[in-house]
Amino acid sequence: MKGIVTLDIGTTSLRGIVYDAAGQALTMDQRQNLPTFFGDGRVEQDPLSWQRLLLSILANCHAVAHSKGIDVQCISVTAQRSSVIAVDRAGTPLHPAIMWQDTRCAELAHQMANSNALVYGKTGLKISPVFSALKMTWLRRNCPDIWQKTFKLIGVQDWVIWLLTGRFVTDQSLGSRTNLLNLATRTWDAELLNLFEVPQHLLCDLIDPGAIAGSLTTPCASVTGLPAGLPVVSAGGDQQCAALGLGLFSSAQAVSNTGTGSYIIGHSNAPVSDAAMRVSCNVSAIPGAYIVEAAVLTSGAIYRWFTELLGGASGDATVPLEALNHEASLVAPGANGLLLVPHFQGCGSPYWDPDAKGIFYNLSLSTTRGEMARAIFEGIAIELKESLALVEALCGAVGSVSVSGGMSKSALFNQIQSDVFERPLRRLSSDEASSRGAWIAAAVSTGMASGYAHAFKQSTSSDATLVFTPDPSKHPVYQRQRQRARAIYQAMAQPEIRELFK
Repeated sequence: MKGIVTLDIGTTSLRGIVYDAAGQALTMDQRQNLPTFFGDGRVEQDPLSWQRLLLSILANCHAVAHSKGIDVQCISVTAQRSSVIAVDRAGTPLHPAIMWQDTRCAELAHQMANSNALVYGKTGLKISPVFSALKMTWLRRNCPDIWQKTFKLIGVQDWVIWLLTGRFVTDQSLGSRTNLLNLATRTWDAELLNLFEVPQHLLCDLIDPGAIAGSLTTPCASVTGLPAGLPVVSAGGDQQCAALGLGLFSSAQAVSNTGTGSYIIGHSNAPVSDAAMRVSCNVSAIPGAYIVEAAVLTSGAIYRWFTELLGGASGDATVPLEALNHEASLVAPGANGLLLVPHFQGCGSPYWDPDAKGIFYNLSLSTTRGEMARAIFEGIAIELKESLALVEALCGAVGSVSVSGGMSKSALFNQIQSDVFERPLRRLSSDEASSRGAWIAAAVSTGMASGYAHAFKQSTSSDATLVFTPDPSKHPVYQRQRQRARAIYQAMAQPEIRELFK
């Protein structure tokens, strides 16, 4: 039986999944791999940590595939986007990966703000520390010794593909998260390269999303057991693949994907531009299509931080997650007036404010951890509601939202999202949306499926769908919480207030 191995390199873990020809997952090998968060806004990771785990995961996937009689047709790769790794000609990393959440370039973003209209008009992205170009500019200006030795500036997916194939290539969906790719031409833009001081020869060659990036090298084959020459597909960025894996084929749907950060994603058949530059438009994992994204930079990371905080100095959680979720479920909507503004690593859509900070408002000595847990769920959902409103304004009315990601495993969070969005939510029983999207892309690329919609239907045929229906009685509570959250942010964003709290 034919099959595909997918690699999904997230912000906090790596997953390798063996799929059969029908798109059914047979086994998953997941390894934790956390970045390091520094107090000054830096977020870094050792690129070699991905290399060590990657080969071990592929070896395990090969062993399982072999034991089940699966003939692996290709490896399909998806990953987090906008992180930057400087490597020399031999592919050796010269600096820790500067992760997508890193805010060291915030001041540089302020200095270049006058170019936002130009950059957004070409790329669908505002200038932001989230995206790759500013990180590259920062390296050039602050690490001249490293810059002189740099042969390529690559992302995490590019790094993995180089490790597997020896080729420096990136697909257009990843390129569209750099601030350097022209959405209209889907090529690197000379004017933007000049603006950000990045020579084009330091960037990877561009390929279509879902294209074969290269073949598995003999050294990788000898370590993993997979055959040398096996095709390696660049399926697209993780959010693009999540949208594909959740069946986002029309503007009447949207996707809410909540992991370390969260995204509301809409579909478009042409580049979409927002006059206020509040959302991002990126190349889709589906060739010729685009996705419109509104981002919440921290979501699942906040809930993980909260559970770790409860564990005390040892870091051992004293409250099981299920118990904490249960306590949150006992709290009435509105969390008894407690409100979270989830800007723990700055604000994404609609303000794109790297200096914004997270806030718990209305704490008192009577506040319980259940109230705080519910406030976290509600604060994230309210932030996502702002994003959904933006996507609808640009792409059209959304009838339902499909959800995925770690936090969507919580029925309480899904119900809160439905109530806040005032839309029905749908959740497939299989949670691996990004990996399923990577399978779909590879199945089409290798001829195992006739098209994207066919592959999606095939891969989800055995999945149960949970539907969460909004409760109209809760709408007034959440509308008020939304107004309060917006007012708190706007008050704290005043320059004189922000200066006072530095």
